[in-house]
Amino acid sequence: MSKSFRDQATPGAVPQLWSGINHDRPITDGLKLQVIDHLCVGCSYCEMACQDDALIVIGLCKVNQEKCTDCLRCLLWCPTGALVYDK
Repeated sequence: MSKSFRDQATPGAVPQLWSGINHDRPITDGLKLQVIDHLCVGCSYCEMACQDDALIVIGLCKVNQEKCTDCLRCLLWCPTGALVYDK
């Protein structure tokens, strides 16, 4: 893995998780899924991974917070690290 990729691939912190029956959720209150626009390349991998229709990719990814269940699938599939949990 190149140093430049490693330095830029995951700019956000990985949230602590609470294991649930259906999926893991961040345990820190107030954190929500955010998109770092300058890292999003519009590849739609996150949209394809999301089973809750919480992501829309038209150019750049946008998050519908009302539909997001914090399943973290999108974070696993995002190749550029554009999806992070932040306030």
